[in-house]
Amino acid sequence: MSEVSLLIPDYTYDDFLTEAPYAFLYQQKENKFLMATMLQKMSKKAKEVKYTGFMATWRSYLQMQRPDTMVLGESETMFEDQPVQLSCGAYTCTTNVRRTNEYGVEVEVISHPIMPVKRIIDIDSNSEKLDIAYCRGGHWKNIIVGRENLASAQKIVSLARNGVAVNSENARELVRFITDIESRNYEKLPVQNSTEHCGWLPNGQFAPFCDGVVYGGESPEFGRIYDGFRQTGSEEAWMDIAKSVRAGRSVPARIALAASFAAPLVSLCGALPFFVHLWGTQGCGKTVGLMLAASVWGNPDIGAGYIKSFGGTKVSQELYAAFCCNVPVLLDELQVISDRKMFDDIIYMLCEGMSKGRGAKEGGLQLQRRWSTCMLTTGEMPIVQSNSGGGAAVRTIEVNYGGEPLFEDARNVANTLKENYGFAGRTFVEALKEPGVINLLRNTQKKFYSMLSGDIQDKQVLSASILLTADKIADALIFHDKRSLSVEEIKPYLVTQEEADVNYRCYQWLLGYVSANPRRFDAAEDQNGELWGTRKDKIIYIIKPIFERILRQEGYSPGAFLTWARRKRKIFCDDYGEGSGNRRLTRRVTISGRVTACIAVIDDDGEEDEVKTDPEKVDYEEYIAVNEPDMPF
Repeated sequence: MSEVSLLIPDYTYDDFLTEAPYAFLYQQKENKFLMATMLQKMSKKAKEVKYTGFMATWRSYLQMQRPDTMVLGESETMFEDQPVQLSCGAYTCTTNVRRTNEYGVEVEVISHPIMPVKRIIDIDSNSEKLDIAYCRGGHWKNIIVGRENLASAQKIVSLARNGVAVNSENARELVRFITDIESRNYEKLPVQNSTEHCGWLPNGQFAPFCDGVVYGGESPEFGRIYDGFRQTGSEEAWMDIAKSVRAGRSVPARIALAASFAAPLVSLCGALPFFVHLWGTQGCGKTVGLMLAASVWGNPDIGAGYIKSFGGTKVSQELYAAFCCNVPVLLDELQVISDRKMFDDIIYMLCEGMSKGRGAKEGGLQLQRRWSTCMLTTGEMPIVQSNSGGGAAVRTIEVNYGGEPLFEDARNVANTLKENYGFAGRTFVEALKEPGVINLLRNTQKKFYSMLSGDIQDKQVLSASILLTADKIADALIFHDKRSLSVEEIKPYLVTQEEADVNYRCYQWLLGYVSANPRRFDAAEDQNGELWGTRKDKIIYIIKPIFERILRQEGYSPGAFLTWARRKRKIFCDDYGEGSGNRRLTRRVTISGRVTACIAVIDDDGEEDEVKTDPEKVDYEEYIAVNEPDMPF
């Protein structure tokens, strides 16, 4: 290259207004490589002397020298500092793009350089996109665009939001140009594999920690996050923070770190996505715990990193989960959601592991997005409510850290994590690809599953076993400190079979609700016009319409609860008819002088007494005669 530089005379601005530089360059036409190299040097020289029209003048000189050849369509792009040089047929590509129409009139296609530079092939769906390079203000930029948007005059105008000078007037011309130049250079354009998500790929690689695969989606936000999954700062500084957390007393902080490593194991263990929710009082470092989990993979900075807020729409959360796919989904500040009924919807939606089925404009269904990961969330309240469905309860590991700080110096930890991140995740997934590691982790997970099994709900056992396995594998591969979580440490945060039952939780809530409103069950008290029932020893009689109202207000199903309560012997029922084996779900009692249908709820405080007698066998008349002599039946 230095020899070529010596060949180029020291031309001035005025020299570029003459034929001398162009004639000198054209002398090398027999050696295309040498002429192309000298062309770049000459262009740079022209810039140095502030002559900005060099490529356009060179194009005019070539037309003057080879008019017939130019008509036959043998021209090439000559944009200033172009990424590649492509055959452009009858188009003139210098400072802008022009073509001569059938009437011999030169028409401007677009006012600035633009060209395809790569074919992008999605490694999951095998669909193709084009990497389009364009120059505005002297700077080249790139955007990845789907072929369907480049093939339609109505859709290509969407490139205007990226700064491309396309509108309804020149859209058809730009479609024709892109199509023609891509067709002429199809084999010449380099091919680049891409993906629209993070995590495991069909070829066994893990994005974005793999070579030859770029983010191929059209979302600038996800592209920014994808680029943030990189190694930054000092691995030693990050390791000091992580090891101090693992050696500390805060089990919730250790669970947060383990949940981050658990994300890529969910699919390998054949499990469904699950939640780990950190909650407690404000100012205890729960957001920093989320940053620690994020720093395993990429930029943990709030706003600049990949942590999101619960404040997004359901569709945005679905798209975010699909993008993360096999890295943890991180959602901060649950309390920004005002409607608590949405909590269950979010849990069920994200734990389903796939997007909703939606119709495509062109007919049929859109491609369903999928994910298999761990959702790590934070808030000042639990995400599972007393009236949450059993499915929401078993899909979530709630970690209440109370008022205990997760970190001794949360501010210093946060600042350190912002500057040092992205090391452990790459190391972890690279090790998972080694022979025998997958079998090892699956055997480890099965052992933890067996150790946790018993009264713990099965889905909780599976989720917890994956957390413990991830922490154990991370210890062996990364930390080497023998500080992985134990079964005893995580077990207090798991729910039992009984606690997972929404009807059991409804029963516990109902007893508490009645205890909080004692005057509503005492006819002697002033009720302000509303009496809910009466209470006799261990039996609470709630007027049926009142019972149904208060349960529905809290989001419970009265019918489902009564069916469960009868099966679990938590209510007394009247005979449906003499000699009938069936029973009503209500009990007839006298309240304020009127016989009223009530729900007779047994206040089961765990003591062994006659109330626990099987209601299918109890002699109600004898029971009431002894315990409630003033009650008719």
